[in-house]
Amino acid sequence: MTTLKPDMPLEEVLLAFSVEPAHDRSTLDHYLALYPQYTADLLDLSLDLCIEGRGISDAVEDEDTFQRALKQLRGGGTAVTGSSANPFDAFRGASFVALADRLRVPRSVLIAFRDRLVVGSSVPQLFLARIARAVQMTVADLLAYLALPPGVAGAVNYKADAKPASSEKVTFEAILDSSGVTPEQKADIYTSSE
Repeated sequence: MTTLKPDMPLEEVLLAFSVEPAHDRSTLDHYLALYPQYTADLLDLSLDLCIEGRGISDAVEDEDTFQRALKQLRGGGTAVTGSSANPFDAFRGASFVALADRLRVPRSVLIAFRDRLVVGSSVPQLFLARIARAVQMTVADLLAYLALPPGVAGAVNYKADAKPASSEKVTFEAILDSSGVTPEQKADIYTSSE
């Protein structure tokens, strides 16, 4: 490990950690023990290095993903079970775009579903079934997920000067209108089962 001094400034500590040959748990624990005042910054850097090390360049930052990663980093496991799991976690970057194309909706509509901004009961059953099939879950589990409080994306939370508030849920129709969906697209959304 790099030679460390107890009075090093944050930038030097983060640089020293980033050039360590291994960014495993023991290295992180060593730095956290020496610099407890930099815990949040060290955890953020460790997570970034872990994501980069896995070659995940299009990681989507949301609260559920952040909490699972933090739990894994602290050694608490990785699984989120039941209907509270975010069905959109498997769709990042290009696969998220492909999912929107497959469902024939703007990405902003899927983002509203991912962030639980849509009132589940306002979504037509045919479209609920299409999304549920596409994300490989049941309609009941999708509705249970949508019933949870709206989420705030981790990147928004991290970059804000004050804690951002969750948005209020809106009807499916309002989401379509604000996303610029044409009448033809709406007809497809409301009537197509494919």
